[in-house]
Amino acid sequence: MNPRSLGVLLLLGSVWGASFLFIKVVVEETSPLALVQGRITFGALAIVAVMAFDRRRSAGTSPRLWPKVIALALLNSIVPFFLISWGEIHIDSGRASVLNSTMPLFTALFASLILADERLTWLRLSGLLMGLLGVAVLAGGDITNVTDSSVLGQMAVVGSAACYGAGAVYARILLHSEDPLSLSRLQMVIGTFILAPVLFAVDGVPDYNLSLEAWLSLITLGILGTGLAWIAYFWLLSTIGSVRASLVTYIVPIMGLILGWAVLNESVGINSIVGCALIILGVTTVIRPRAAAG
Repeated sequence: MNPRSLGVLLLLGSVWGASFLFIKVVVEETSPLALVQGRITFGALAIVAVMAFDRRRSAGTSPRLWPKVIALALLNSIVPFFLISWGEIHIDSGRASVLNSTMPLFTALFASLILADERLTWLRLSGLLMGLLGVAVLAGGDITNVTDSSVLGQMAVVGSAACYGAGAVYARILLHSEDPLSLSRLQMVIGTFILAPVLFAVDGVPDYNLSLEAWLSLITLGILGTGLAWIAYFWLLSTIGSVRASLVTYIVPIMGLILGWAVLNESVGINSIVGCALIILGVTTVIRPRAAAG
């Protein structure tokens, strides 16, 4: 990995780790649906602006692809963005970043069920179980109390990781015939139009009477943490491959915990540290066979 790729990897992990802090700031002043609408809109604008300079990728996409992209938008952005935002009403941003880092575990699980070239080996199964143990440790003794708002918040974030995992597998199928950035652009644009009527139906007129701090957090979350982050991630995939690009998974929870503690004064207890370590170890075990295979 050359210095440029390493720099982009570290920056991407830091941006995605900081995204949980931005979500926490914004969701304290508006609804989760309004947050998600703003995030996707700013993300779509960022991707469209960047791709406007590439005439080949600026070309239109066949309407036959739209139903598939709608499904991808639900799995990869609308539903997980909402679950994280709703979950952070009830839990700290650092904890949310750690729980969301279980995404590769779900990717491996869904891939083994759907893709012919992926198998759930005993090693990967042990990684999955280790990651789930990390979630249990992080949740603490109240994990079985499903009426507790903190537990529901944590399960919502784990649900977002499951959506990301399913979305990653589905995107892999679509990417056999589609350009990654074009697919991402269409996903964001369609997601914006899908969510708008839902937002007005549920919330009425959305509340965007935010403080300057919340507006800056929302704009940064959308443009940097959603739009430009996708572009950086796809660049890493094409430059250093999926295995090395997956190293970003290790940076996100660490940055999320540090920023939550340093900026929002969130506590980092022993269960957070142990749970984070178990989840990272589980993810390492799951993706290790791919690295060994080349």
